[in-house]
Amino acid sequence: MSKQKNKPWDEKWETIKSIGGGGQGDTFLVKPKDSTNLSQTFILKKLKNQKDPERRKRMHREVAASRTLDCPGIPRLMESNSDQFDSDVPLYMIGEFIEGKTLSQVVDTAPLMGIAEAVNLVLKLLETIQYCHNLGIVHRDIKPDNIIMRRDNIADPVVIDFGISFNESDAGGTILTEPWQQLGNRFLALPELQVNSSMQRDPRADITQCCGILFFAIVGSPPVTLLDHEGRMPHQRPESQKALSKIPSDLLAKVNRIFDRAFGTQIDYRWQSIPELQQALIACISANQSIHNAEQYIAQIQNKVSTSSDYAQRQSFKILAQQLVKELYNVSRTVAGELGKGFGTIHDAEAINLKSRSIDDRVKIDWAKLRFSQSHGITNEFSPNNFFPKFTGYATGNELVLLAEVNGEQVELLRTPLNGEPDLTALGERLRRFYLEGVRKLIGA
Repeated sequence: MSKQKNKPWDEKWETIKSIGGGGQGDTFLVKPKDSTNLSQTFILKKLKNQKDPERRKRMHREVAASRTLDCPGIPRLMESNSDQFDSDVPLYMIGEFIEGKTLSQVVDTAPLMGIAEAVNLVLKLLETIQYCHNLGIVHRDIKPDNIIMRRDNIADPVVIDFGISFNESDAGGTILTEPWQQLGNRFLALPELQVNSSMQRDPRADITQCCGILFFAIVGSPPVTLLDHEGRMPHQRPESQKALSKIPSDLLAKVNRIFDRAFGTQIDYRWQSIPELQQALIACISANQSIHNAEQYIAQIQNKVSTSSDYAQRQSFKILAQQLVKELYNVSRTVAGELGKGFGTIHDAEAINLKSRSIDDRVKIDWAKLRFSQSHGITNEFSPNNFFPKFTGYATGNELVLLAEVNGEQVELLRTPLNGEPDLTALGERLRRFYLEGVRKLIGA
């Protein structure tokens, strides 16, 4: 075998040095032999196991995807001989050299990112993934090692390694991953990418992996699984709480809401589109967000209530729901009494008729969604309107979240473990301030 056939890249390219490699191939820094620009360098990727038919097909798939892509967030393909994947010729590809660290290296060597920095990183990443989806390409392997920060700029991520991507243009060909093969990565295992899944080509898997990147940038560790052995989502685990606890409470509520939806086990309950997720991320860092003094009142405006899954801990949910409804009822009466003459309380049909039922029996729970709703408000005999918020409690992961809704705006009042004891004293103070603020606005005080 001639040297060119054994090393076909040697014909045009001069190897400068090895720069590592992964499971699929070895990479080298190279320059064109006929170039007069000594600073012009590129990346040579040689297939590691040249005799493996599946790996040869994967390189061909990666090249096929790269040839259709022209985006700042993806390295440009210069040349490749991957169309000879069904021969014995050593395969290679030459691509644009992206100078910079991977996201893994950035997180390992620098302090954890702030929310604004991490969100901006993911927003840029989503732009690139949306571009791919518009062309019918699903990456399926988005992880920190496959994201390079161009010139170490966090705001300029570049996505690499399309080796296990799906391209609609190949749908009728013979180079697709077989259904019995495992897809995805150990960064975040997704059920839709498991062996024999019928959803291995679903673009929503990429969206979930991008949410995993947001989690990694903020927390510094991979999410690994959607739920651990105790039913906790990545952001609900003790090892994640240390990093998340440093985030201001008003902002943490919004970040947690994004993760609540991102890490649901059922794909239909997760983020369904990139624009929808982008809108929620932008709301997290909007300069117009309202920040209130926590000692005066708690007012969190939520982007959207995600649909919670059905959890086994129904009894714990019922006990918590009964405690919270009792607190809602008692605080509304206490505040009305504090306000004095002319003020009273109002309750919906689920919360009245105290003479025939105890407070504990008045909690109507939607067991399919582990959710309950009641309204408790304050009236004034001189005002035609009442302050009549709707309270909703629902389970997400291993936590119960209590929301209050007024005029379409939602405020998170409590987030507590399903198997723990809620801080009713703190909740009572938040409710009191919430009622006082609501009544103040209602009467124009």
